Amino acid sequence: MITHSSLDTIQPEAFHGAPQLRSIKLSSNSLSVFPLGVFSEQSELEQLQLDGNQIASVSSELFEAVVNLTELNLSKNRISQLDGNVFQRLTKLNYLNLAENQLRNLPGNLFHNLRELKSLVLSSNQLETLESGSFDHLSNLLVLMLQKNQIREIPPRLFWHLPSLLTLSMSSNRLRYLPGESFYYLPNLTKLTLYKNPLITLPDQLMGRMPRLQELYLYETNLSTVPWNLFANMTNLRTINLHFNVRLTSLPKSLFCCLPNLKKLSLKNNNLRELDQELFSNLINLQILMLNENKLESLPSAIFRNTSRLEMLDLNHNHLRYLPGDVFAHARALKDLFLSGNKWNCDCSIMGIAEWIRENPKLIRDLDKGITCYEPYQLENHQLQSLTYEELRCGVFQTTFMTTSAITTGATPTTSTLQLSTARRTSTLSTSTMTTPTTTSTFSTPPYLLSPTPDHIYVKRTNVPVFYETIVLDNGPEIVHNNHYNGWVYLWTVPSTGPYSGFMMALYIVLLVTGVVLIVASLHALYRLHKAVLMLGKVTVGDNLMARRVRSFKVKL
Repeated sequence: MITHSSLDTIQPEAFHGAPQLRSIKLSSNSLSVFPLGVFSEQSELEQLQLDGNQIASVSSELFEAVVNLTELNLSKNRISQLDGNVFQRLTKLNYLNLAENQLRNLPGNLFHNLRELKSLVLSSNQLETLESGSFDHLSNLLVLMLQKNQIREIPPRLFWHLPSLLTLSMSSNRLRYLPGESFYYLPNLTKLTLYKNPLITLPDQLMGRMPRLQELYLYETNLSTVPWNLFANMTNLRTINLHFNVRLTSLPKSLFCCLPNLKKLSLKNNNLRELDQELFSNLINLQILMLNENKLESLPSAIFRNTSRLEMLDLNHNHLRYLPGDVFAHARALKDLFLSGNKWNCDCSIMGIAEWIRENPKLIRDLDKGITCYEPYQLENHQLQSLTYEELRCGVFQTTFMTTSAITTGATPTTSTLQLSTARRTSTLSTSTMTTPTTTSTFSTPPYLLSPTPDHIYVKRTNVPVFYETIVLDNGPEIVHNNHYNGWVYLWTVPSTGPYSGFMMALYIVLLVTGVVLIVASLHALYRLHKAVLMLGKVTVGDNLMARRVRSFKVKL
């Protein structure tokens, strides 16, 4: 072993007289040329390490005598080209490292005699293409490293003859497309990396049966979506890294259908805007889920219903405006939750999650960074966990409801108290005295529609954070009008915040002012008409008087 020296020359007979040598290590020197017969007596040599030198070319005669060689390392040199028969006699070779050279292409038959090869490292070269059939004779290969090249395309069926392969790395190349069925017949593969490729689309039939695959890395691509069956044949996957895909906006709801053993799923730093409630329904063993740095505005309430073993969930730096109050109800194993950096809209719909945060502060790992309101402006930077119904004006909204019997009979309205069943989201309110045709009730948020009947009043609401046993419905600033039709009471409301609030309120004011102007104009017109009628009446009376005087005068004559 001679390493990290200034050695730049080896004499042709340097190793003669030492046929017993099993290992020669000449790494990290300044060697550029090897005499052709320098290893001619080393027939027992098993390990030859020439990495980290200045070697520019390698002759096939250099390795003619080392027929028992099992490990050859030529990495970190300046090799730009290899003859097709350079490794022809190395039939026992197990490990070949050609990484960090300047190879642009490889002869199609370069590895055909290396039937015992188990590890082939070709990373960090300048390879642009790979010839069809290049790996057809490597049936015992376990590791194939092709990352950090310039590969733009691969031929179909390139990997079909590698049944023993455990690790395949194609990351950091220039692949935009992959042929269909590229990764078929790889039943023993345990790790696959495709990250840092400008992939635009993936074919529907890409992955074959891989029952042993545990790690898949597919990040930093140009994918906008992925096929629904991408992971369907990978039932033993433990880790999926599908992150840093800035154009990935959607995921098929059946994408993770067949991954009962998945423990870590990273979807961070994508461009996801919404997630289907069934997306994670089959990930029963999921422990780590990273959804941070996306553009999610909310999540379905049932999205985590089957992830009872989820321990870590990262949702920070999304566009979350609200979350259902029961969204984490089934994540009983949750220990680390991250929620900061979102755009929480602090209206009445936020109270459910605000109360959950208040009750589970130890689960929120970034609570000290501030989980605060983004809008409305008067509540900006207000802590979610300290919000109250009074602050959001969710307490009292008052209105009067006429039952069907009251509408038809014209009975006198009276007030009664209603009890709300807390077990149902569409609730039935039973009156304390059903002889009263009109009812006043209390709600923490205004209902959208109320339908009274002689026996019950039905209330429909959405995003109600909490149901209380006694509810009163009072008039609030959001209710601007109500009317009755066929026994139903319709409430016309204007949200206190949001993009349409100002417009709707301005429209309401304009309509109100227009109505007042029309009324004033009508009154003015009536006044003018009245004056005209009076004047017409005076003219008529004068004409009648003159006529009588003329007749009287004629009689006298």
